[in-house]
This record gives sequence, C-alpha cells and structure tokens, in this order.
Amino acid sequence: MKKLPLDGVRVADLTMMWAGPYATRILAEMGAEIIKIESPRAWDNIRTLIPQPGVEEPWNSSYYFNDYNRDKKSLTLDLAQEAGKATFLKLVKHCDVVIENYRADVLDSLGLGYEVLTTARPDIILVSMAGYGKTGPERAQVGFGPIIEQMSALTSLTGYGDDGVPIKTGLSYGDPVAGMAAVTAAVLALIKRRKTGEGTFIDLAQREVLSTFIGEAFVAASLRGETTAQRGNREARYFAQGVYRCAGDEQWLAVSMRTLGEWRSVAKALDLTEELTDVPKEARLDEVDRRIGAALASMDPQEAMERLAKAGVPAGRVLNTVDIHNDPHLEARGYWVELPHPRMAPWKQPRASWQFKEAQPAMKRHAPLFGEHNREILSGLMGLSDAEIAELERLEVIAGAPVNPGIG
Repeated sequence: MKKLPLDGVRVADLTMMWAGPYATRILAEMGAEIIKIESPRAWDNIRTLIPQPGVEEPWNSSYYFNDYNRDKKSLTLDLAQEAGKATFLKLVKHCDVVIENYRADVLDSLGLGYEVLTTARPDIILVSMAGYGKTGPERAQVGFGPIIEQMSALTSLTGYGDDGVPIKTGLSYGDPVAGMAAVTAAVLALIKRRKTGEGTFIDLAQREVLSTFIGEAFVAASLRGETTAQRGNREARYFAQGVYRCAGDEQWLAVSMRTLGEWRSVAKALDLTEELTDVPKEARLDEVDRRIGAALASMDPQEAMERLAKAGVPAGRVLNTVDIHNDPHLEARGYWVELPHPRMAPWKQPRASWQFKEAQPAMKRHAPLFGEHNREILSGLMGLSDAEIAELERLEVIAGAPVNPGIG
C-alpha cells in the first residue's frame, strides 16, 4: 500500500478539548505521527469530562476523549517547570509542527513562543489556535466553541424570527470548523517549507474562521445594508422549504422545493392537491407546511425520503445519533469501525472521512492512555538516559497518571 500524504511528519500536539484535538486527529489519519503532550497537573479536560461511572481510571476511559485522540501517542510534560520546558524544546528538534489552542498569552508566558521554538528547530511550523487570535483588544479572552459561535455572528441567522432571539446550533460548531482550518494551515505550511526550507508561524483565530461561513450575509449587510433575517428552516430564494415530523419518535424529514415545479412533484408523490391560493408568500408557505406535515405525519421517514428522491426533490432524513449508527448507506461504505481498547468495551467510531484510491487511511490504535508513551518518546526518540527519565519522574514533570485527578 502506498504511503499516506503526511507519512513521516511528526507533530507536537499541545491542544485540548475539541478544536485542536480534532485537527490533530485528522493529521494522524493522514499519516502524521502525533505526540499529544499533557501536564500531570493540567491534562486535556475531556479525559474526565464525561467519565464512565465506576471505573478505576476515568481519565483513560472517556468516549469523548477517545473519539478525538485516537492514533496519537501520549507524553506527559509539565511545561511550567524548567525541566519540562527544556525537555519539550529537545522534543521540538524532532518535530515538524507544533500546534496549540491555549489562550493567546499562554505559550509566550511559558517561555515557549515561536522565537524560542526556532532556537530548537529553525524551520519549525507553529499553528496557534487562540479563540480571538494573538493580537487585538480581545486577545486575552477565552474562546470556547459556544462563545465563538455567538461572536462570529452565526447565531444572528439562526432562530425562527418570532421574537428575534438567536438559537445556538446545538453543538460547538466553531470547534470542528476551526480544526479543519488548522489542518489546512499546517499542510500549506508544510508545502511552503518543502519549497523554501522555511518554517512558519500561523495565527489562526477561531472566531474569524467561523465568520467566513456566513459570507453571503456579510455581503448583503455591507453592500445592500440588509439586516440579518431569522428564517427558521425557510430559504427566501426557494419556493418552499421545511423540516417535517414523520411517524415514530422524533423522526423528521427535511424537504427543499426550489421551484414551483418541485412543489408539484412533492404534491404528486404525496397525493396532495397542487393548487395554492393566491395569498402573500408567508401564508402560502404556512399552507405548504400544513399540507406536507399532514401527509408525512403517518409515513416512515426513510420511505418518504426515497419517494421524494425518486420524484427528483431534495429530501433527507434528520438522523439522530442512534439512527446514524445503523444507516445502511454508511454501513455499506464501511464508515463505522470498532477499535479495541484496553479499558473500554468496543463501540462504533467513524473512519477517516477522506479516502484515497492510492492509500486508504485506517484507524490503527485507540487513544493513548495517560503517559503511555513516555519512555518510548523520551528514550527511543530523544535519547534520554534512564537516570534522566527517573529525575523527570521524581520532579513530577512526567507521570503515568494525573496528579490530583478530578472530574470535568
């Protein structure tokens, strides 16, 4: 089998929570060696955010942590200690990329800013993913996904317009979006270094990344002075559009009728009358919703989706987290994989979304146990002696378990 695109690339991963770990998981899927670095006193919070009840080592058995950190190696290092900082700089000599999503001032406060990293490796690539970026009056703010979503103006578009109250999307949408942007930035920097031999510092502000996803709303505001409108599930450019309840517990179907012709196709497929009274558009949309909603209320969502698709109308089930694990299309594509884990029962995980004809990425190992690869990395990669490693253990610069572990 041919090599994956990032085979031979090594990444020092200082990220936590979702955005950063999601980025490095994708880099791992593409063949990079990811060394996840956590302090024994300040580990990745998602190790214990949603713990399994009654387990001895909750930090090693979190489904949340395992989803975003598979195919990585674990090295514990307390970067607040001089010995930890010195050890990290020794590691940087062997790495191509350093990626972090600390608050903007943290890396510099630790004495490990870009200029310092270049003393260890002049062509190092640093990707910083602070919520608001490294500069500007809000640089010191902490930027978790829900906050980023509000500050990007995305939620000015969500909601149903009845009272003007914005509605969060339901997940921290800014996190995976920023993670994908970080992947792109790191790969572009690697391509640049291959051409020029030079490293790069990338200041990636998560807030700015998410703002680019509502480009047409920005254009409408800046060029035409239009105020943002909350339209719920409706789209002003389409004849009609909505999400409709089907038979079953919380089963829904999304349908888009872009033209009058597509409405007529829906009406025929669902045995509805086509005629619509000559009334203002909002009243017409309400009537469309009423007719389709009544027809779909007793129908199986999969059957309804297939019927409308056959009629040439865009329609899709609103799958919940149980349904998607049993989706026949994803099963046929081999999307769900079970990966053995020494502390956890097997469960379905998604394979890499990007598949190549030449080399198809496959999950190789579970997310690392805390400090699982300390000796492999410190001794095997960096050449530290047993005495040096023992001293790091004595100082609690490294550890095989969190110091004073808590939950969440």
